[in-house]
Amino acid sequence: MATSPRRVCWDACTWIALIQDEKIVEGGVDRVTRCRAVIEQAKTEKIEIAMSALCLAEVCKNKDIKDADPQKIADFFEQDYLLLVNIDKDMGERARQLMMAGIPKLKPADACHLATAAMTPSVVELHTFDAKLLGLNGSISKADGAPLKICWPDVGDPPPPLLTT
Repeated sequence: MATSPRRVCWDACTWIALIQDEKIVEGGVDRVTRCRAVIEQAKTEKIEIAMSALCLAEVCKNKDIKDADPQKIADFFEQDYLLLVNIDKDMGERARQLMMAGIPKLKPADACHLATAAMTPSVVELHTFDAKLLGLNGSISKADGAPLKICWPDVGDPPPPLLTT
């Protein structure tokens, strides 16, 4: 029996880091390396990346991306390992609840990404580089009531050593 891929959700800034080849180092690893590691796992069907449809527009807020070939950007998101999640009424209402919860400096787009991660079935974590969102790790409830893990992109915990001393 085949196992289901691990499902993570990506914030728009994660896509921007990948597209722009960001070399900003966090936790000893640069952003693009972190993102590429997840993408490589997704290509082997070990990970599925969920993303809000909002990402399709939000990645274009940076000038370097605005100047890119529009078809190249569109093709970038046409991958089998991507799960595009629409912002429907329920998603919008969850984002509104987050906006009204008093989370300091939470922007509507970020609330939509949080709602996408919290409400999309089987999402185990939200990947982001946004310090404000990282600070919310464990404080947002998923649909099943479990806390949403919010972290930098990664491919999960490393396997334990084969031999211990």
